[in-house]
Amino acid sequence: MILISLFIGVICFVTGVLLLKTRAQQWLVGGLGLILLVLSASLMIGNDNAHWGMHQVSQQQTTKIASISPTKQLPLLIYQPIRQSKTEKVYLYRLANQKKALHTQASIKTTNEISYQATKRAKLVVTTKYWRYQNSFWRWCFSGTGAHHELISRQNKFVLPNNWTTISCKQAAWLEKAAKAKQAAAKTQSRQQIALLVEQAKAKQPALTTQQLQQIKATAEKQVEAKVQQQEQQVAQTLLKQAKKTASQ
Repeated sequence: MILISLFIGVICFVTGVLLLKTRAQQWLVGGLGLILLVLSASLMIGNDNAHWGMHQVSQQQTTKIASISPTKQLPLLIYQPIRQSKTEKVYLYRLANQKKALHTQASIKTTNEISYQATKRAKLVVTTKYWRYQNSFWRWCFSGTGAHHELISRQNKFVLPNNWTTISCKQAAWLEKAAKAKQAAAKTQSRQQIALLVEQAKAKQPALTTQQLQQIKATAEKQVEAKVQQQEQQVAQTLLKQAKKTASQ
């Protein structure tokens, strides 16, 4: 509506000043057109600069998130610096029920915060503030201008358990490569240990049947697997320290 009144004001002002013959008609129509023109332009400028007819609205949404990590022993939140900046970052995460990776917005109106707490589940709390028209009258006045839902600010707050770690994409890539190499080496070593335990049992008791050897092998696999699981957390922490040191250079 404000665009229509602005157009009508221009038409009336031009018509009154240039086309009407008598001075009274010129002053009346041109003056009304000028008043309408100035009033409409002032409302548009006030709405654009000072958000006349609008008020701030705040919304908060909480979502459960999961780690993007090459190893289950290391819950991770990964970030990517923006243009080599030390403060501006985009964070990578995924929803608890999805595998697809998501990221925060790269915007000057968006801020990110990380809070480590004594909680079991990680979550993302998004607080959004934006301008909205106070009522339908103001929305009707400025219909067609396109400024009906303007973002003021967005805060992404990651609430993470104390056992989570935040690392860069570069560090995460190094960690993933190192973890795969460690896992491959651990599998090879496990097979060798299982074979050695079976051979030792056969050497002590050469008369063992095939079924007995299978039972011994199954027992050896459980023992080796339990030992590997005990060492996984320590190995993961060691790799994480190396990733932070090596990939940050």
